[in-house]
Amino acid sequence: MKLTLIPALLLAAFAGSPAAIRFEADGVRVGSELVTGAAVSLKESGATPLLVSGGAVESLSGESLAVSLGAAQVDLGAGLRLSRTADGFRLSTHGMAFKVEASGKVLDAAHEVSFKVTEKGFDFGALGTLEGVSFAAKVASGTAAVVAAEGPQEVEISPERPTRHGRTKVLRRLYSTDPLAGGNAASSAAVRQIPRVTPDGAP
Repeated sequence: MKLTLIPALLLAAFAGSPAAIRFEADGVRVGSELVTGAAVSLKESGATPLLVSGGAVESLSGESLAVSLGAAQVDLGAGLRLSRTADGFRLSTHGMAFKVEASGKVLDAAHEVSFKVTEKGFDFGALGTLEGVSFAAKVASGTAAVVAAEGPQEVEISPERPTRHGRTKVLRRLYSTDPLAGGNAASSAAVRQIPRVTPDGAP
């Protein structure tokens, strides 16, 4: 009797501990807070910082992030964005290759793939299928190392030009779009290039 009771208690405890990040009908829940709308905000799940909107989530740390999709779950690796689509979900990076895996099966993706949750698991379209109630998504180790090694960069749009009073003005690249959008990753050089226009005569 005791031997059969213990596994049941463990199963109940696991079922009673949902992922701290959950996609819900009205938005994305981070702990007890429901994030709605298209605006992106910086949140924390425990000690893990992440970017969240009402339809997307992206971890800003090197830790995997458990994200609940209802009856299914995704272990989201660093550098990956999970977003909701009209008929499912989309995984994307910012130009980096990645892989999804479950039960020993691995599917390699370029920088973006859409999927649906099915009765048997997950359907990634032409990429293939994975069975089970959860899968892990991770950026390829080689590209992850390259991104980590990148240092801050500055991109100059226009060359320095002397003004009427002999001073110079340098324009720097400015991003005004959603930093979660493809190509503007929080983990990429793009955000580190964010904005500044130097005043006249400043170096």
